[in-house]
Amino acid sequence: MKRAVQLIAALAILLLAGCAGPTVRPPGEVSWADHRDELQLLTHWTIEGKLALRTAEQAESASMRWLQEGASTRLSLSGPMGINATTIHSDGRLLEVHQGDQSSHWDLADPTLLARETGWDLPLQALPYWLKGLPAPDLTVQSLELNPEKSLLQSLQQGQWLVQYEDYATFGGHRMPTRLRIRRADTSLRVIIREWQLPAS
Repeated sequence: MKRAVQLIAALAILLLAGCAGPTVRPPGEVSWADHRDELQLLTHWTIEGKLALRTAEQAESASMRWLQEGASTRLSLSGPMGINATTIHSDGRLLEVHQGDQSSHWDLADPTLLARETGWDLPLQALPYWLKGLPAPDLTVQSLELNPEKSLLQSLQQGQWLVQYEDYATFGGHRMPTRLRIRRADTSLRVIIREWQLPAS
């Protein structure tokens, strides 16, 4: 009888251990290389927050919802920057902007077209990587600085853009940026992320 009780107890411990799921290591125990590799596997995610864009000609702010599904981006803006509600969709090659009853289409192969047409001088193809806290793969890294624990990006310079990471929080077991600033010349973009929705691991 005693042996049967011991076997049941051992089985219960094994089952509970199996249900516990993978152990999430504290940020200080995760190297930058491990963290980078984990984030590169995150290709589907949603964020909600706010952004503020300032250029030499304008200053705009808006609430945002950003949905990323592989190479496909869908960004919804509301508030002062999108009074009629603005939706931006990109498949990585073409860009569609819908605002109220108006819509526009651009080829992202011309990096200056968006700035000429809208005044938004933003590296749209790099933003999905920068928002996650990763360098964009198609831009040369001029400089990269890690946080004191050497596990997260603190600042990054690519394509003459300076990306500064001001805060992180844990979502779904991953340390994700919640405050960042992106700057080049007269253009400054401030992003505050309230929530990351990540696929279950």
